[in-house]
Amino acid sequence: MVNPNDIIVAINKLLVGKYPDDHVYINLLPKDFERPSFFIEQVSAVRTDANKTTVAWIVDVSITCFINIDGHYNSDVETLVDKQSGVAGLFDCGYLAVGDRCIAVNSVTGGNDTATSFVDLQFDYFDARPVSDEQLPAMEIIQTIITQEG
Repeated sequence: MVNPNDIIVAINKLLVGKYPDDHVYINLLPKDFERPSFFIEQVSAVRTDANKTTVAWIVDVSITCFINIDGHYNSDVETLVDKQSGVAGLFDCGYLAVGDRCIAVNSVTGGNDTATSFVDLQFDYFDARPVSDEQLPAMEIIQTIITQEG
């Protein structure tokens, strides 16, 4: 089974592989964080019933890209957009390898301002319903009455 944290760990692995000199923060951005860096956060996770044994997941994750800034809290916009494009490009294949699974990347969107850029991702996948360890007792007596009409 794949949970939303597994997706974040897989994204972290991709970012560290492409940008080994950048810091990556997950779900908590410290006050005095290092630049250049990334901040990965789960925005939402929705699990719905697909059938008796399967659940459907839609997981939204945001990656914020931070590059170096000047004394006025401005950064080079071209570098910022290049970083955003590079991160978005990690998902061009349409899936994310998570453990032994490949999870579909449903959408990739992004944007930027003067000091940051971001890439928002939506993952869409099915997974096995968690099985309860509790077993229901077996039936002990079955009684059947057969009648004939007409």
